[in-house]
Amino acid sequence: MTEPAWPVLRQGGRGPNVTTLQYLLRGARDQWRTLAADGEFGPATDSVVRGFQSVAGLTVDGIAGPATWQRLTDGTTIGSTVREGDQGEVVKAAQTELLKHGDLKTAAQVDGVFGPDTDTATRRFQERVALTVDGIVGPATWRRLISTGS
Repeated sequence: MTEPAWPVLRQGGRGPNVTTLQYLLRGARDQWRTLAADGEFGPATDSVVRGFQSVAGLTVDGIAGPATWQRLTDGTTIGSTVREGDQGEVVKAAQTELLKHGDLKTAAQVDGVFGPDTDTATRRFQERVALTVDGIVGPATWRRLISTGS
């Protein structure tokens, strides 16, 4: 099965994938925690994407394309693998995607706490897209969450 394509996001973009990108960036470094996770890819998001690309050794172009997404979700560059018991911005990113796919039901569930509801939603999503059902949002689950849907 061919992997779904990563979205390509740039300044002017908007929507849940931008919000996810912003939460991942906020979780990457403390100094980026002030970036608004508002779903609007404006100058501040562009600046932080460029900063991340620079520290990750990527081409610095301000465009969140395949290489940038790969680094953000590989589980090692920023510790993006999350599971029940975890908390923080990366969990909010996962919850944003689970909400986008309808596995979480309300925006109030995007609270940064990977509790039983998020675990159940993760497993539901993994089962639906034929991934290993383990409740862990790691590289394969990130790819499917971010690359499918709006």
